Amino acid sequence: METIVRNKRIEESEFLGMRDKVLAMWPTGREVDLEDGIAYQKKLPDTKVFSKITAKLRADGRTAIFPRAGTALIEDSISLYRRLEASQVPFMPVTTDSYTRQLDFKKVQAGIEETRRSGKKVLNGYPLINHGVKETRRVIESVTTGAFDPRMSLRSYPLGTEIALASGMTGFSAGAFISWGAYEKTADIADALRSYQYMHRLIGYYAERGADITCDNHGWILTGLQPMSVNLATIIAEILMQAEQGVKSVVPYVHFMGNMAQDLAWMRVTPRLTREYLDRFGFQDVEVAGAFAQHTPLFPMPQGMGGAFAYADYTALVAALGKAEAVFIRTIDEALGVPTEETHALTYDSANWFLNVIRGQNIELELKEIDEEAWITELEIRSILDKLFEIGDGDIIQGCIKGVHAGIIDSSFSPNVQVKDQVIGVKDIRGAIRYAEFGNLPFSSEIKNFHRAKVAEREKADGTKADYEMTVRDFWSFAKGQLIGKPLASA
Repeated sequence: METIVRNKRIEESEFLGMRDKVLAMWPTGREVDLEDGIAYQKKLPDTKVFSKITAKLRADGRTAIFPRAGTALIEDSISLYRRLEASQVPFMPVTTDSYTRQLDFKKVQAGIEETRRSGKKVLNGYPLINHGVKETRRVIESVTTGAFDPRMSLRSYPLGTEIALASGMTGFSAGAFISWGAYEKTADIADALRSYQYMHRLIGYYAERGADITCDNHGWILTGLQPMSVNLATIIAEILMQAEQGVKSVVPYVHFMGNMAQDLAWMRVTPRLTREYLDRFGFQDVEVAGAFAQHTPLFPMPQGMGGAFAYADYTALVAALGKAEAVFIRTIDEALGVPTEETHALTYDSANWFLNVIRGQNIELELKEIDEEAWITELEIRSILDKLFEIGDGDIIQGCIKGVHAGIIDSSFSPNVQVKDQVIGVKDIRGAIRYAEFGNLPFSSEIKNFHRAKVAEREKADGTKADYEMTVRDFWSFAKGQLIGKPLASA
């Protein structure tokens, strides 16, 4: 019988005993030598250390691009990362392929061999586990600058993290909610948080011995229209879980939804509350290395070239105004399949124009709309976190588990069967996201009345009810170059 998972540091002897089973999952696990991996990490130059790059970006007042990319063969990967380095990308993405994410390593190997034989891109990412430590170090050593940061899955993270750390990767997408809530159908939230504890403890083990590793956190990526307060609350919760396991450097992600005041408010509130909650629970030694921005989550991409460029450049513009240290920009051909090296370079050339020109002006926006969005977002985040600590008897992991089952943290249209899916959002007349249905979110009357007033204003302007149809129209609006979804009669 499995023990109840709690937010308590795994004892070192217990953790070291867990590693044998993880490393035995595939032969490349035998390449992992913990002490050698730590020594390798400590010899890396600052130009390959995630937190050092982030600190320099902050000191220089710059915003960099942090893309997503991954390709199957070592030679192609080296070519890709050299192209990204030439495009001034300091954060090197390692998006793993679908078979690796499902631990189907035999299919991965067959895909590598077929790609090598035919030249066709059979795999949709980098097969980190099959390539192993030695081959992956070749990739990392192929560029002089760039911190490598992998994206994996709930199932592949334990072994994948072992190989990635030993290879010299210094950043990690390290929160369980992104995998569990947006990519998994039947995964259990308790199992997900337990699995990620192993990853956090491994990173903590490295950190305790002087290896500088940063966890970047997406939180629960929402799969429909919804204010980001649930997402931001789970980011802070994940960071507290990481800190308990010894992680010393963290970055929260802020996902833009398209209303500039709201997006900028989230950029301002998130790092401040992250610092506050870390300090409150005794983690003053954990560094908030920066705050990163991200393209609107899981929204349809514009199908035309002009819209695709505009979509990417809007994100760059707001990230620069929000003084993010880095931003994820989707490529202009994201909607068509696996992006090419050329479209990566072209997209980032365009986005960098905005990042260099706008960020360089160091603009300080003082708007009542931003202040209002910051006020309501902070109320919502605190309400959610306070309730999670209450129902978890002070334990944030237990609070999150119980919170999911009770719908205290909830999302629209999540693929996971455990999610209540009782929350619905629509846009207000300015394109800001509002709650139309709250489900069991632990919000006060003050918060609910704020949203109801904004929704009522939209209903009056549209002449339609805030219902599922409005949600769908709003969901597609950015793809059509619209701030809000227009009623069918006027679309």
